[in-house]
Amino acid sequence: MLQYFKEKSLQNPSFFYAFQLDYEEQITNMFWADAQMIMDYAQFGDVVIFDTTYKLNKEHRPLASFVGFNLHRETVIFGAVLLYDETVESFVWLFQNFLEAMSGKAPKTLFTDQDAAMAKAIPIVMPDTSHHLCTWHLMQKALKHVNCLFQDKGVKSVLYKFFFHIEDANQWKLEWAE
Repeated sequence: MLQYFKEKSLQNPSFFYAFQLDYEEQITNMFWADAQMIMDYAQFGDVVIFDTTYKLNKEHRPLASFVGFNLHRETVIFGAVLLYDETVESFVWLFQNFLEAMSGKAPKTLFTDQDAAMAKAIPIVMPDTSHHLCTWHLMQKALKHVNCLFQDKGVKSVLYKFFFHIEDANQWKLEWAE
C-alpha cells in the first residue's frame, strides 16, 4: 500500500498521504486524499461527516472516511484512513494530517458518531469547529433503547418525525408534550 501511495504521489504531486509508525517502525495509521478529494473539500468542506464504524477488514481495524455533499447533494469523499486503534492520540494525528492535506482549512461543522476519544481530539486540533453527533447514529441508539420499551411498530415513525421533520424548537417541545 505504501508503494502504491508513493507511485500515486509521483504521478500527481497533489496526492497526499501520511502514515504513522509505532516504536517498532511498523505502520499503524494511514491517511490519504487524492487531488479530486482535496479540490472537493476546498469547495464543499464546510460541513463534514467523519465515520469510523466501517470495520470490514479482517483485522477489524477502523476504515474511516471524511465525507460531505456537493451542490447536487451527491456524496463526495474528502479523505480516507485506516486506523490501528481509536485513541485520542490516533485521532489527533489523523486530524492534524487531514488539516495539512486540506491547506489548514478546518470544517465549520463536523458530524461524528459518539466516540469519546474522537470527541476529545477534535477541540485539540480544530478548536473552532462545531462538533455534533450524526443523526443516523442517534437514531440507531434511540431505536435500540426505545424499541424495548414499546412493542408498537409506530415508534420508528414518531422518532423520525422528531429527528427529521420538526425544525422549530418550540414546535418540538409542544409536540413532545402531547
